[in-house]
Amino acid sequence: MPPAHANLRSPAPWRGRCRAWLLLMVAVLQPACGAGWRRFEATPRPTLAPRQQVQLWSQGHVRRWHAVRWSADSVSGVPFLQPIDCDACRLTVAQSTVDSLRIGNPTGGFWRSVGLTLGTMAVAGLVLCGIERNCNFGD
Repeated sequence: MPPAHANLRSPAPWRGRCRAWLLLMVAVLQPACGAGWRRFEATPRPTLAPRQQVQLWSQGHVRRWHAVRWSADSVSGVPFLQPIDCDACRLTVAQSTVDSLRIGNPTGGFWRSVGLTLGTMAVAGLVLCGIERNCNFGD
């Protein structure tokens, strides 16, 4: 007499591929979150919140500042890892040497990434559970 499990069908081959594609999609979408850095066009003497993070490219170097201020011919800011009220830490570059500016929020980007990852994994789990219809959460 054959064993009792001999009559059970083997899992469909597409199930493994479906799982692999879902995991690949999560991995591909993950870098899309991040800090949400976006290009910033500095109008004459813009004002930013003191804690607003700014990436400033100048002469091949990138600087990450906050407490950024503009004057007639220069841009100054405090390195991000220093307190915003550290005037002794303030650095200045000429506006004519600034190649580009970006503003962003890495902390907010981190939490968006965490939310997207957890949400995507939950949806993927529900989809796979619905496809296989044999999820036993209590066992």
